[in-house]
Amino acid sequence: MKITIVRPSEGHKAYEIAADTFAEMCKKVTGNESVIITDAEYSATSAADITVLIGSDAVNNLTAELFLSCKNDGFGIRYCTDDYCVRSVEADGKKFLIFAGGRPRSTIYAVYRYFEYYLGCRWFWDGDRIKEGELKTEGVELTESPRFDYRGLRYFAHRSLHRFQAEHWSFEEWQTELDWMLKKRLNLFMLRIGMDDLFQKAFPDTVSYPDRDKTLPEAGAGYDDRTLFWSLEYRGELRKKILKYAFERDLMHPEDCGTMTHWYSRTPVEFLEKKKPKMLPQATSTYSQPTGLVWDVRENENLNNYFKLTDTHVKEYGNGEIFHTIGLGERRYSDDKEKNRRMKLYVYRRIASYIKEKYPNAPLLIASWDLWMTFTPEEVRELVAELDPAQSVILDYTSDTPYYNNFTNWNLKENFPWVFGIFSGYEWQSEIRGFYELTNERLKTAKEDSLCKGLILWPELSHGDPLVFEYLALNAWENDTLSIPEFVDKYCADRYSEGSVAEMTAIWQKAMPIITTAAWSMYSEGLWECGSPFRLPLTQVKFDQQQLNNYKRCLADRLEYKDLAAELLLRLSKVTAADEQHTRDLYDLARTILERYMSAAIWKTQILYLEGAEYDSIVELMTLTEELLKVFADLLSSHEDYSMFASLEGLNKVTETNPNFEATLKNNASCSYCRSFIYENAEYLYIPELKAVFDEAKAALKDGREIDRDAIKRRGEEITENYMTLSLKEMESRKESHTFSETAARASVIISEMSL
Repeated sequence: MKITIVRPSEGHKAYEIAADTFAEMCKKVTGNESVIITDAEYSATSAADITVLIGSDAVNNLTAELFLSCKNDGFGIRYCTDDYCVRSVEADGKKFLIFAGGRPRSTIYAVYRYFEYYLGCRWFWDGDRIKEGELKTEGVELTESPRFDYRGLRYFAHRSLHRFQAEHWSFEEWQTELDWMLKKRLNLFMLRIGMDDLFQKAFPDTVSYPDRDKTLPEAGAGYDDRTLFWSLEYRGELRKKILKYAFERDLMHPEDCGTMTHWYSRTPVEFLEKKKPKMLPQATSTYSQPTGLVWDVRENENLNNYFKLTDTHVKEYGNGEIFHTIGLGERRYSDDKEKNRRMKLYVYRRIASYIKEKYPNAPLLIASWDLWMTFTPEEVRELVAELDPAQSVILDYTSDTPYYNNFTNWNLKENFPWVFGIFSGYEWQSEIRGFYELTNERLKTAKEDSLCKGLILWPELSHGDPLVFEYLALNAWENDTLSIPEFVDKYCADRYSEGSVAEMTAIWQKAMPIITTAAWSMYSEGLWECGSPFRLPLTQVKFDQQQLNNYKRCLADRLEYKDLAAELLLRLSKVTAADEQHTRDLYDLARTILERYMSAAIWKTQILYLEGAEYDSIVELMTLTEELLKVFADLLSSHEDYSMFASLEGLNKVTETNPNFEATLKNNASCSYCRSFIYENAEYLYIPELKAVFDEAKAALKDGREIDRDAIKRRGEEITENYMTLSLKEMESRKESHTFSETAARASVIISEMSL
């Protein structure tokens, strides 16, 4: 088949990209090569079997000619929006396949959607599922419009494992990620992965570039250690390339603005020493170091310097199309409630006023984190009442919380523009989780609200729960909302090879009740102490009488599914994965189930201890729990997704890397907030720490005394020192060989033996 692709000779780069994309996909699916020309180069004598027109009549002269000569009836799209139409047309004996987007990016959407809708291709963050076949060139008629104007993701600044941490990714990996966004018809993303070299570019005479190989002067402990792995010069170049790639595809990137000082965007020491900005008072210890304090924006110089950073980002990297602010996120200015409220409102007013004057047509996304965390619903309603709905949009990225403080109580519905946001998980919560039924019901409400303008996924990690990315993409576009079982069916039908769909659908459907026993904001219901105690035994396994009822509450949700958990793990152990994506889902499902029942076992151990159960029964459960944690470590050891050594090696392959960064990476990954499903942590921290706590508890029981917390702390310090001293390379060399099948089967046996 001879295929000619005709793109606009002028206009946005995205039309050229759409043409290239069609040619690439056509080659993959059919094996046919295509010829790409511009509308200025097209000749009516072309002998093509099919002529593919890229762009609507507003941008492509040949598409316009078909419309103006009454050979095409128009496309039914709203121009300058994300609407698109894909249509086959026959005129003057020639066959045309038209991709008419309302704007540049939606023309790219149209191309990918054609190969998805008509040819059965599927797109996932970790790879495409391509079906070979022939182009459909007759009877093509597909016009679609998104439910939400803003559809996208936020990438955050934590570090540890490559899969989950966007800061680790190379430019080539970002290209893949942004292409995936286009395939899923998303249009917005945000790089909140640090300030990169903004201070150096905004204040070149004040702030110099730091030495990559030395500890960053602003570095603190844990995740606050922002010591560089790649040089700041390289990071700046990388950011520029990423955003250029995105803007060439007509994607949106909100510009951070206002009081941006935070743990991942600290004020450089050099700036503080030379500029000496006055700071806002702060009534809490959080971010209380000089580098973490907010500059006093009651002084114009400080506000102007904050906006100099924003303006510099616009000039060097961005385009000023849309803005975002956290206000005085996670801060308390004063212990006086009324003074604190007034200061926060004042800061929002200053930020909004500046943006309105400097960028009058740009919307301002007001992030909900501080609203959810420190405001009352009444205070949020007061804020909303004074904002300009023509400028501001409330970004409620905590819409999936069971906590009462969210959009349902903020007087947003049919009253003020807002975005429905899914937080999904804290940094340590990289498994499959979430109260999906609650989220689904709330999302139906959002879709009914004409003033709900967006659906955004805003977690603290990337590529964690595989379901939530598909949930986002589907619901950001569709008006209808599938039930969760229907959605899971669709996920499995799309993701797995034909021979695996039935088996994996059955497993997923059975696993969902276990998956949904945990969500990121459980602590808002008083269950913070029961979050994921296996990760941090030294401080969360407390045998605390005051937490007894909470242990019981958490355990109750898990008891019903214990036998099912063992059954599913055994079933997973027998699955033969058809490809890498299939394998990855097996690990995600297994580690999720393991987490639920390691936690359950630890809660039950503490319940038995606190209620004075028989010594032997306590010891038996402790032994099984330690065995299960060992299986957990063995499972993680057998997949690269959970290897910190592999992540460090990956950084080294991208560009020259700080040779001393390993210590920082360990600090980042092992701090109390960031411990997650990491093999090295499980083997060298979680296992010995849990053993230390259990051994002391057993000794205390035998001796008839209280648990010696100081002894546990001392043992913990020894464990941490060993972990920090032993290199990742040495940990890798000591790793034993395990298979998924072996570890899942062992976990099944242990859980079935547990008396919970």
